[in-house]
Amino acid sequence: MSSDHVSDGARVLLAGPAPATAAALLREAGCEVLSATSPAALLRLATALPLPRLILLGETVGDQPGLSLLSRLQDDLATRAIPVLFVAGEGDQELALALGAADCLTLPLRPLVLLARVQAQLRLAALAGVSGVMS
Repeated sequence: MSSDHVSDGARVLLAGPAPATAAALLREAGCEVLSATSPAALLRLATALPLPRLILLGETVGDQPGLSLLSRLQDDLATRAIPVLFVAGEGDQELALALGAADCLTLPLRPLVLLARVQAQLRLAALAGVSGVMS
């Protein structure tokens, strides 16, 4: 898979201690990458216009569990439609999917899997009409 077909400049928000390689891969694939290392930054950037088209959410963001932040994102009308890829241990995947994650990834991130999952979620969001702007 060629990374130049992953994005058309899609804004992707990395929340938590995402590996630097993930940000570099996504930038190389044409994504605009934003980073949040605290819950407040995550919630601020997730609602800033234009909205991110995808959130890569770690197991923790600052001092808060990623699962509780996933619930907050799903409860907020402004962020509910943004697909979330949850990055965590395998034990949390079922709960993350039940809470509304679009998909899950485990560490260590594998570059081709990361790009394939991001591409799939961006395509699905485009088909569903998630444009990155609030209506």
